[in-house]
Amino acid sequence: MALAFSAQAGMLRLHAGNHHQIRNHQVVNPAISQSQAMELQAQQLNQPQRVITSMPEGELRTYERTGGQGMFANYDQIGLDVQSGKMDIVFAEDNVVYMKNILFNCSINYGPSWVQGVLSDDGTTITVPLGQSICRDDYYNSDLELCVGSTELIYVNGEPDHVEFYVDEAVTEVTYVIDGDKIMLQDTEGSESTGQDLSRWNAYGLACQWSDDGSFGACLEWGTELTRTETTVIPTVIYDQPEGEMVTYNRAGMSIFTGYFGVQSSMFADKMNLVFGTDGKVYIQNPLWWNKSYNTWVWGDYDPETGIISVPVGQYLMYNDYADMGVQLLWGHSILYQDADGYYMYEYFIDDVDEIRYKIDGDNLYLLGCEGDPNADFPEYYNATGLLGHFSDGSNMTCLEYVGPDVPYGTVLNLRPAVPANPTNVMWQDKGLTDGTTYLFYTLPTTDVDGNIIEQEFISYSVFVDDDQIYNFDAESYGSIDVDVTEIPYSLWSNYWNFTPTQVCFYRTNHSDDPIFEHRIGIQVYYTVNGVKNASDIVYINAGDLQPAVPANPSASSWYDYGEYGSNYGSFYFDLPTTDVDGNYIDQYYLSYSIYTDNDKIYTFRESDFPNDLTEDVTEIPSSIFFNSWNLSSYSAYLYYDEAPLFTHQVGIQVFYTIDGVKNASEIVYLEVFPGEDPSSSVNEMNAGKQVANVRYFNLAGQEMAQPSGLTIQVTTFTDGSRTATKVMK
Repeated sequence: MALAFSAQAGMLRLHAGNHHQIRNHQVVNPAISQSQAMELQAQQLNQPQRVITSMPEGELRTYERTGGQGMFANYDQIGLDVQSGKMDIVFAEDNVVYMKNILFNCSINYGPSWVQGVLSDDGTTITVPLGQSICRDDYYNSDLELCVGSTELIYVNGEPDHVEFYVDEAVTEVTYVIDGDKIMLQDTEGSESTGQDLSRWNAYGLACQWSDDGSFGACLEWGTELTRTETTVIPTVIYDQPEGEMVTYNRAGMSIFTGYFGVQSSMFADKMNLVFGTDGKVYIQNPLWWNKSYNTWVWGDYDPETGIISVPVGQYLMYNDYADMGVQLLWGHSILYQDADGYYMYEYFIDDVDEIRYKIDGDNLYLLGCEGDPNADFPEYYNATGLLGHFSDGSNMTCLEYVGPDVPYGTVLNLRPAVPANPTNVMWQDKGLTDGTTYLFYTLPTTDVDGNIIEQEFISYSVFVDDDQIYNFDAESYGSIDVDVTEIPYSLWSNYWNFTPTQVCFYRTNHSDDPIFEHRIGIQVYYTVNGVKNASDIVYINAGDLQPAVPANPSASSWYDYGEYGSNYGSFYFDLPTTDVDGNYIDQYYLSYSIYTDNDKIYTFRESDFPNDLTEDVTEIPSSIFFNSWNLSSYSAYLYYDEAPLFTHQVGIQVFYTIDGVKNASEIVYLEVFPGEDPSSSVNEMNAGKQVANVRYFNLAGQEMAQPSGLTIQVTTFTDGSRTATKVMK
């Protein structure tokens, strides 16, 4: 992947290509088996520290960045800026020098780090060897390493198209010259011009790259000048794992957090490590879900007789000396307010609480003093008391976490060998004739056969076809893997959606000349702990030899009319069947449906209303459309009308299943929207006739929000238990 150039914005944005890429932390190395993944994890647990995160001993001097420029990545864009912020330098014994946050912008993205250099005998230069790690990512088994490289603006057809990044492999070290109170980086260059001068995108300087794929590590700087300033003492943050016995807990609870769409909330399932030190202290890693990317620790006093851990408030979970602020662990509460414009949340830390208290009781860890019900309806669960992460400048919170009364905040991680329960919800969907892809859907188990929780990172699975033949996922067909594999680790995610924890994609169709299988396809789950590998049953579905069948009835769930917003359509929500009337599996690829209004009048879907989906007016929607469209899908359809109302009392759906020219139909399942036949005297059952119990908002990722923002899913629950789900734009 290379980088495209936008002259108007003066920025760079991601652009498809075949050179180095900006690491987005979404793709893992898929060419590993489950056993290799376990071995790799074991190696990582025992490997030496690659990144220096704690300040070394020695004389501390602080320098201000008073010169130089840099190129840095920010999400999917790259920009240019003058350097700013500070750099701490420790002058240790034997001419050893340690420099903190050597690249001006990397501490923002990756946290603090120190690199080692050598001070010359005359004290005039510092030489820093390249290849040192300033960030370690165990998930990707990769280090962010110092290097020297260059960027070049590439033109296509006479126009600026993208920038490419190259590493200068011949350079193994960089030199800083000391001149009194100034320190200057040597042998780097780049234009300091501004505006639309395109030459500024060509630079040569100190940079970083990811060790696994050589991709650009988000920062390149040149012309660096440091001027000594007053040394300030920053708060202590514990980055290194303390010595002692470590116990891992599975966490549970509610997190109210500041996200991309504003204040959001979600139940979380995560892990938290406790180290019982030899000094009578207990150290807790990532006490808040929010700061797990920093992997920092807080300390507390432990009383083994009572099981109480007392953690002083105010400890820092992270600190960015570039911005001169950090996030502190506090105890507080949140309150949700409503006015005419919507909901607003305020958070308060309780200043008369000086410690956070946990209690260990057997395998359970409790967070004491929490208030709030994570299972309550909106907005009640936004009013809670618990752990609060707050920026030290008082600007905003990061998140607040709590659990319900008498509910464990954590349970000891069970890493005993176990036989996994069988996978469920196995479904086959053949789309090969429409877009060349076919899917196997499933739900992987979360417990063993006895109902005990198992850890999903130790799960793997294989796919089987006729006569228990294991399926080979070949590297030639799957661009996201490097070698053929028959066993898929749970951690193997793909940016192509080939492999996820809920589906596997195939690049052949069962209806081609070379079918994947003739009769059946299945999935088996493995659970591997400490070298012991146990397997579930192979759960098959008979999907190859499909026969004509009468489909089970669909369900008609809700209707929502957008006419009140000035639109001329409504949304009809439904669920299509996955079995026939006898409970046998049917392939949804062969399904279609029609919509009916009053007196079994069939609805016509006009090409003019669906120009991206239809080429002619139709009364029956085939699967080739509803698997690929938002407006015509397997769970909803937009119904347009020229004059309201579209119907006087009911709307319905009928499903068809067609195999080898034989077409069978379900019953027409109606939803009574307007009781009675006279809409002028009736009540809209979905909107006025029922009492609204609560309204909740979700973003497109399924995360709940306090109020709608952007494209939002609004879920309305009525007092009779029924629900409507609609998309709204705020």
